[in-house]
Amino acid sequence: MKDIGNYVRKRWRSTDPDSYDQYKRGREHDRTQTEQRRKDEVRHGEQDRAEAERRREYEERYGAERKAEESRTEGPGGDTSHPE
Repeated sequence: MKDIGNYVRKRWRSTDPDSYDQYKRGREHDRTQTEQRRKDEVRHGEQDRAEAERRREYEERYGAERKAEESRTEGPGGDTSHPE
């Protein structure tokens, strides 16, 4: 019974905002928040790079197709947008 009383008393005391236990919990909370923010920043950076890569690949692929389509539509008659 004495051990239970000591545990309760220590835990009760540790709710004091100036206690070491509160300090330790706060430090742990800050550390985990910082770690989570760092992971989020890394993940966002990776997502941004992947999106930029997809955009670049899209432009390369469809840019070449557009040029091929333009050259096919121009044909031997040349540009018809400017009458002579």
